[in-house]
Amino acid sequence: MTIFPEIFENTRSLAPPPPFLDDGTPVDRLFWFGQLPSTNGFLKQHALRLPHGTIVVADAQSAGRGRRGRDFFSPPNGGLHLSVLYRPAKRSALSSFVTMGACVAAARAIADASGRYPDIKWVNDLYRGGRKIAGILTEAGLGHDDPTADFIVVGIEVNLFRPTKGFPTAIAGRAGAVSDDAPPPSGDSPLKLRLLAALIRELTALGEAAGAKAYIGDYRAHSMLIGKRVRLSGRSFQSEGTVRGFNGLGHLLLADAAAGNKPSHLEEFH
Repeated sequence: MTIFPEIFENTRSLAPPPPFLDDGTPVDRLFWFGQLPSTNGFLKQHALRLPHGTIVVADAQSAGRGRRGRDFFSPPNGGLHLSVLYRPAKRSALSSFVTMGACVAAARAIADASGRYPDIKWVNDLYRGGRKIAGILTEAGLGHDDPTADFIVVGIEVNLFRPTKGFPTAIAGRAGAVSDDAPPPSGDSPLKLRLLAALIRELTALGEAAGAKAYIGDYRAHSMLIGKRVRLSGRSFQSEGTVRGFNGLGHLLLADAAAGNKPSHLEEFH
């Protein structure tokens, strides 16, 4: 990229391009840092200056965040931290299914890199063996008076390896990793490089997707919640019922079975 090189002066060299990118996938909008406070935060800070499809990777994060402001554990060499910038003006339907699509894109990439497709927990988490191995955080911003400058930033955090000293006590019972191995002492593991290549391919394709059809099948097939009783809560609502599935955009369909074995009604949650 020749524009605004000053904001990328601390990136790692991409010459040659990362291994396993052997299908002609472009890397001219890929930028790889040793460490950032947050890949989402970086792209939001510079969003108005960057084009559709820009991807930022960090080996480690010092201030990674999940949904509702939760911290995300980001040990050195233990994971992969990546965010992508999309312009809804490029694909008008993208904003309606981007989180679901990114969840499937990340799951496919993990399957490609590790040989095992993770389970999907609505709305944006990936699990292996009942433990969370990845999370997706979607944030949006407006271009003020210029709708072509509106943007969506999707962040993906993947635990690749189990920390040598274990996960922090607060998450030890529910956190997992793609691999059961300890992280390498330094350098880029083949697993990490395979995952990076697969994520670049999948997220580039998502940015060009015309609709949700290419993603909803996997989202349903690998859901870990269909048929299970769940309780949902938010700032202004609470609901409980059995997960019956998802609509065409990945929105949850919850059946209230309080009146007996048959659902009395369905509720849809975005």
